[in-house]
Amino acid sequence: KFLKISFVIVAMLLFNIAKAQLTLNTSITPEDMIKQVLVGGGITVTNVTYTGNTLARGSFTANNTNLGLTNGIILSSGDVNLAKGPNNNDGASKEYGSAGYSLLNNLIYPAEGSDAAVIEFDFIPTSDTVKFRYVFGSEEFPEYVGAGFTDVFGFFISGKNPAGGNYVNKN
Repeated sequence: KFLKISFVIVAMLLFNIAKAQLTLNTSITPEDMIKQVLVGGGITVTNVTYTGNTLARGSFTANNTNLGLTNGIILSSGDVNLAKGPNNNDGASKEYGSAGYSLLNNLIYPAEGSDAAVIEFDFIPTSDTVKFRYVFGSEEFPEYVGAGFTDVFGFFISGKNPAGGNYVNKN
């Protein structure tokens, strides 16, 4: 009765919010990101894995922002330290030249992604409801609108479907 979750963000998360404060922790381990920040009580988490550049992951605390979240994890196709902004030039992102992620490539075919940040874990909930809150942001705007660049995000789940059968990388 376990579910496997894959979080994938290949978008630079940059926020340009007046008087906002985003505090980042890039030294947190992927396991602690999930167990201490993402999930609440009553959930057993195992098999946490992370694929991507170590600068592309972390946790955050947000004070006086319009994110709708006060804390969470942050994944990026670039350096999460740039998420503080401002997003006022087209050189703000960081490219690592690493691979994309096949499940995301399926979403944007025939394009291929790069610099994917992927966190996966198995979990067993103790209730019949699972809920995740997330914010997707892009450093692309406004510089690259219509210029052939694509940011993509996927939230893939595998495990037992309550309606019968199984989910297999269901986005």
